[in-house]
Amino acid sequence: MKDKIINAVYSLSGVSIIIGVVGFLSGLVTIFINVNEQLSVKWLLFSVLISILIISILLKVIYDLSQETKPPPPFEHPIRYVPEEEVFVIRRNENFPNAILVACYAQQDEIDRLAYLGVVHIIQDKVIQIKIRADYGVFESIPSKSDQLKTIVVRPVVPVTVLQQFSNLEN
Repeated sequence: MKDKIINAVYSLSGVSIIIGVVGFLSGLVTIFINVNEQLSVKWLLFSVLISILIISILLKVIYDLSQETKPPPPFEHPIRYVPEEEVFVIRRNENFPNAILVACYAQQDEIDRLAYLGVVHIIQDKVIQIKIRADYGVFESIPSKSDQLKTIVVRPVVPVTVLQQFSNLEN
């Protein structure tokens, strides 16, 4: 309900209603206060009106910026490794739908090397499990400590040559 009210206020019709209300209030003020006699009252009312308009415009800009969504990153770092299942656990990311092939790259000296080929196994509320299907021997053993896992980047992009090799292994 709150979102509907905020959307209605910060729409074009909401702005026209605000302008109408300000005009109505200025009419009421002129009934009770003689603005022609005192110059300071005119400037006070004018400055209040301008400051209200500026504040409402700034609130509209802040509201619009808060509604923008930041796209998820095109990669994730594993949070942990479960050796019994041969599964990397990553944070949930919309770029990783269920049952797709993913590539796990080792970042060494600012160069990515393909370390593992995996499949998105299970998508949970906050995490995704990636089952390792192929090990390309970049590491002696699969990293399990958090500082070692930070060197691995999981991407939903797999090189074509690896896809061909993987399909040949499956057949």
